[in-house]
Amino acid sequence: MKTLVAPVAALVAMLNPAAQAKAASLAPDLVIINASVHTLEEARPAAGGVAILGNRIAAVGSTGEIRALAGPKTRIIDAGGKLILPGFNDAHVHFLMGGFSLSNVDLRDAKSPEEMARRLGESAKKQPKGRWILGGDWDHEKWPGAPLPTRQMIDAATPDHPVFVNRLDGHMALANSLALKLAGVTKETKDPPGGVIVRDAQTGEPTGILKDSAEDLVDRAVPEKTFEEKHTAARAATEHAAKVGVTSLTDMSA
Repeated sequence: MKTLVAPVAALVAMLNPAAQAKAASLAPDLVIINASVHTLEEARPAAGGVAILGNRIAAVGSTGEIRALAGPKTRIIDAGGKLILPGFNDAHVHFLMGGFSLSNVDLRDAKSPEEMARRLGESAKKQPKGRWILGGDWDHEKWPGAPLPTRQMIDAATPDHPVFVNRLDGHMALANSLALKLAGVTKETKDPPGGVIVRDAQTGEPTGILKDSAEDLVDRAVPEKTFEEKHTAARAATEHAAKVGVTSLTDMSA
């Protein structure tokens, strides 16, 4: 017996399952039976099974009706009473940004500066030299003593990759020495209005932390994404949405 992973993509308008199968003249590729299907259709709000042909839902009906549609090559999943829902709509998404975030380094649960540096180093090894390492969402308040990270903490792990990773609230970001060099941020660079370049108390050199509008000093040095990169991100976002049952959305960045 196999276990259902819910939710399934989407449920079609209610038709007689036997009539649907006869019209298609094909056995479904997959049937899910013994499920608690919430159709959201007034005429038939609940059902026991779903039949899928190709990448479309071909029939919704009782367990008996759906089981009867199975052919010799049909895969049968016994849901064991688990819930199946129609596809979800996400009404507020930054779709392309989300797609890029899926391939960015994830520092949200890094528990120390050392772990942060290790993850950045691992990310660097997977990418060609010179490619920017972005993303992050680190939270130094989870670290012992809550020290702000510095470029010196990550430089050794990322000597050939410019790094610009933001704190989870978006109000500050950390750049490594290579990123600061490419952006032209030096000891002489003045704080922009509404922003702060955090500096070493002894030398006055930038520590790598940029706050608020000062983040733009490095952000503008990050190359524009190519069409191929955008296409890859869009596909990644689409696949991720499908995995969690989102079948329609509103892109707030469009």
